[in-house]
Amino acid sequence: MSLTNLADKELVLMISWAKKIPGFVELSLADQIHLLKCCWLEILMLGLMWRSVDHPGKLIFSPDFKLNREEGQCVEGIMEIFDMLLAATSRFRELKLQREEYVCLKAMILLNSNLCTSSPQTAEELESRNKMLRLLDSVIDALVWAISKLGLSTQEQTLHLGHLTMLLSHIRHVSNKGMDHLSTMKRKNVVLVYDLLLEMLDANTSSSSSQPSSSPSSDTYCDA
Repeated sequence: MSLTNLADKELVLMISWAKKIPGFVELSLADQIHLLKCCWLEILMLGLMWRSVDHPGKLIFSPDFKLNREEGQCVEGIMEIFDMLLAATSRFRELKLQREEYVCLKAMILLNSNLCTSSPQTAEELESRNKMLRLLDSVIDALVWAISKLGLSTQEQTLHLGHLTMLLSHIRHVSNKGMDHLSTMKRKNVVLVYDLLLEMLDANTSSSSSQPSSSPSSDTYCDA
């Protein structure tokens, strides 16, 4: 199975996961789709890091698809991204990332993905933003609570929280590089891009180039 095929299947699972976040489906359908469009590759990459955290030097794309650095060289132009993914995974390993923390970070990426891209212009947009902020606050509270159960001192808890959240900007950076790579490979017809992945990639490419966005359709989202 190819990486793009795996990514397409992961996207379907990601949408199902997002709908289970308490309060997420209470957002407008347009907001739900837009949030996922803004951060889908970050979420997939964080999931990859989580699967790989107990396997130093390897990335675990699926139970039967594992690559070390040498094997990763078979994928054209991916080595810089591969090394960045390994480095972030190693850092999570050093921090002894727990499942509860991973789930909270994943939800934080989703809910924070669009908060600073524009200012609300209408009362409806302001209310929508406030709903997202309330959801994000609840996720941050859950992360703080999860860290409080690790048996660390108050100072250690604060440092641990800081180190975890600092990794989110690194994941965004790797995601941007990954998006550029995927777009280049698609343009060159080097890789086969599947249905949902194609929709997400086209939506992101249109958004970054300030062209009208072809966001994943409501039908696609609702069927997931």
